[in-house]
Amino acid sequence: MDSRTTFLQACNEIFNKLEGFKDFEKGQRIRKYSPDKDLYFEIYFQSSAKNNSSYIQILPHIHIFSKNLKKWQVEHTNSEYSQGLIFGGQLGYLTPSKKWQEWNLADCVYKKNTNEIAEQIEQYIFPIFDIFNSKDQAIEFLKKNGTKFNEWSEHSLLPLDFLLCFSEKEVAEKFFNHFIDHCPYKGKIFNLYQQLELEKNINLNYSEFIGANKIRLAFINGLKITNN
Repeated sequence: MDSRTTFLQACNEIFNKLEGFKDFEKGQRIRKYSPDKDLYFEIYFQSSAKNNSSYIQILPHIHIFSKNLKKWQVEHTNSEYSQGLIFGGQLGYLTPSKKWQEWNLADCVYKKNTNEIAEQIEQYIFPIFDIFNSKDQAIEFLKKNGTKFNEWSEHSLLPLDFLLCFSEKEVAEKFFNHFIDHCPYKGKIFNLYQQLELEKNINLNYSEFIGANKIRLAFINGLKITNN
């Protein structure tokens, strides 16, 4: 088989090991809906144009989306490219490896690596998806823990839009400050907040550092930084 055929075969074998998902794009993207049908969970298997018969690269990415959040983002951020993303990341960063991770599907390692990917998704990703089976449950988790879904995940501002859309301002503010408390570049955040007080037109789709667009979103929604 050529590398593309092998890659898609692996995507479908992993898909078949995971319950409750539907496949798209010939199995390269798989999706599962939450009980309320608004939130949905995706796993996307990235390929590489450099794949050949001796090395066939597969990189799984996970994402959580909301259809209603997409509408909110389009309205509140003036971005036609909004997708309703709540949280996402490369599989390796959410597991004990804590790094960008790729697997080879060629020859003798094919079965081992397809099994390993499916096992890691079930062990480390399904518990994250389970948190978002209920919006109320997800909001409560984020309020208390931020995005520390497990001991390997990092703090992230990605779900800020989700909290501004579906929860009270006080919850979003607590989440925001929880992130700042654990952020290694909190000085940049303080400085940006001071600069924003002088700006008349704030571009919510510009980031001069990681998460700066979310800092702007927090500012225009009146979230206060409580710990300086």
